[in-house]
Amino acid sequence: MTSSFVRPSHRRPRARHLLAASLAATLLPLTAAPASAAEPETAAAEQVAADLCPWGYTTSSTVFFGRDRADSGVPNRDLGDGCTILDAIWAEAPFADHGSFVRTVSGLANALRQDGVLTPEDSASIVRAAADSEIGQPQPAPGTRAVPDDRIGLVLYTVRATMPGAPEATLAALAACGYRNAEPSGSVNNFYGKRADALAPLVADAGLSVPSIGISLGDLQNNLDGVIANARAFGAKYVRISGSGSWTLDDYSEVAATLNEVGAKLKQAGITVAYHNHGFEFTTQEGGVRGYDVLVRETDPNLVAMELDLYWASSVGADPVDLIKQYPGRFSLFHVKDMAANGSFADVGEGTIDFARIFAYSEMGGVDLYLTENDSPRPDGVSSACDSYANLRALRY
Repeated sequence: MTSSFVRPSHRRPRARHLLAASLAATLLPLTAAPASAAEPETAAAEQVAADLCPWGYTTSSTVFFGRDRADSGVPNRDLGDGCTILDAIWAEAPFADHGSFVRTVSGLANALRQDGVLTPEDSASIVRAAADSEIGQPQPAPGTRAVPDDRIGLVLYTVRATMPGAPEATLAALAACGYRNAEPSGSVNNFYGKRADALAPLVADAGLSVPSIGISLGDLQNNLDGVIANARAFGAKYVRISGSGSWTLDDYSEVAATLNEVGAKLKQAGITVAYHNHGFEFTTQEGGVRGYDVLVRETDPNLVAMELDLYWASSVGADPVDLIKQYPGRFSLFHVKDMAANGSFADVGEGTIDFARIFAYSEMGGVDLYLTENDSPRPDGVSSACDSYANLRALRY
């Protein structure tokens, strides 16, 4: 992959056990144990390389445990060898309960305060944010809640067969069965063969809003002004991209840097950039690291959101609930897609995915929008979309 953005310099190929073993005794400096005199110089070098901080969070973000009060606002400072405060905290995960999480954060924050890394105010802010978070708290699904209608939408990929030739009729049919939001996807000035400023009025005339649009990574890198203009034409507050199954961990890191850079510019325009996953992001690569982890940990949560595709994550064994527990507050958008027993696509509510269990964690995840989708709709896109809408509206969690 080619990118004009430089990846972060602190590459960390190992798993997370190192910090967990050393935090209780001393935090700084985070250095490797010296090699014995009998060890050759190369073995000592290998030991240092193995003992570097795990691949993880960068200093681009704040110490963040979720949205609003769960964001401390304190910079995620580097503690040595590229290890950050969040790396140190998540080295102790998983947490048995909320209390153990808060105690872990409190112990670390107090130690960093004593070492002069944090001010007393910063230490208190981090502990307060941890206490205000939902990390470690179970999220039951009592079956009394419904997804708010104004937060349900359709990914127009579901109706891609009829959008180019009959956009007005397609959009009217979607509105008639209840949809109030739509997510068109394409590239700058090419959405189902139409410019954004030509399609946007048709969507509005049907009574639909467009809170999010799908564009390409190339658009972000090469035509950011066009992305902003298209988002404004639709009234969208999110623009999202997808990735490539050929990316290496270095590529994911470069993309994270790109998302941070363009995310800062988009934020000034009132727009948030989001990343939409497929299944390949969850394949482990060098050192057992997943590309998805790189994207989440190396992007600033105040600038970059994740659009979690529930089908694709589930299809490769990545539990959406586990992802939310690991990365609270990061999932502004859900692609709500169901999986048939044979692994193919199904209309929402007619497959095997337990949406009630997942939606119980929506608040922890920070979800704004629930966008239904079926990549292979039957008998046609509109019928499939309307079935998904009706089933989602009837769902209780």
